[in-house]
Amino acid sequence: MCKYRDAQPWSGREDPEDGPQALRMHHLAGRANADIAILGFCCDAGVRRNQGQRGAASGPAAIRHALANLAASPDLDGFHDAGDILVTGEDPAPGQQMLAKHLARLLLDHKRVLVLGGGHETAFGTWSGLRLARPHDRIGIINIDAHLDLRSVGRAGPSSGTPFWQIRQADPDNFRYAVLGVAGEGNTAALFQRAREWDVQIVPDDQLQTEAQAGFAAIDQICAASDAIYLTIDLDALPGALAPGVSAPAARGIPLHVAEGLIDRVLASGKLIAADIVELCPPNDTTGLTARCAAYIARRLMNGWVADHSLR
Repeated sequence: MCKYRDAQPWSGREDPEDGPQALRMHHLAGRANADIAILGFCCDAGVRRNQGQRGAASGPAAIRHALANLAASPDLDGFHDAGDILVTGEDPAPGQQMLAKHLARLLLDHKRVLVLGGGHETAFGTWSGLRLARPHDRIGIINIDAHLDLRSVGRAGPSSGTPFWQIRQADPDNFRYAVLGVAGEGNTAALFQRAREWDVQIVPDDQLQTEAQAGFAAIDQICAASDAIYLTIDLDALPGALAPGVSAPAARGIPLHVAEGLIDRVLASGKLIAADIVELCPPNDTTGLTARCAAYIARRLMNGWVADHSLR
């Protein structure tokens, strides 16, 4: 079961004594004709099926809350909050279908869409929406993640571990996929074998400990071969000390500044149309640090989209 919920009003800190430039991100929310739209996908079903820790359904609200009080991006004059899709049943598939339809409609009126998940089952809905909006485009997928998420769909159905297998089944002739920050210890030999068979580009987490450059070749190759890029960011790619509020915290992970460098490289292509941020588990995020990391990433994406002169 799933349903749509309208966006809730944004609120946050006010600093009127500092004048008209003392703006925060909550002041920019609610502009209907903005180039950028955000959409929440409140879903725990995929994580439950993947035997993970529940809580991802409250991720979009936590990211919005953390984003609201960040300083406004200087060049961003507003963004549209398109509300939330709520998945209340055991099966994520109806929610993925609704997400796809909403995202495709948003791309009729907005140039870029950022989805706030949800578990990584969000990815199949985001990609499906971009495919609906761009039926003839070559879509490249770049995933910043500790996991390949290429598990095949079993008897239980799709989960947070199967989205890129699902995408490959839906469009096998146009599957271009790179995963940056992969933990060798967190992926079975079967998944690595499947990745090799499908020409998935993999950059391990131990190559991304100090700088992002090790991931640039994979990013550039995917971008050069694609008309549109879908970027998905799983917060469990970050170190567990920085991002404890996920279903599977990383023992190693990649630093935030490295993830930001990878994001900037994707933005520089001018081809990034849809992105999502997934796997925040607020019940595990007792200090709110993981939500704050997610908010930093969301702000960086929106600011980067505005700075992208190919926005059209």
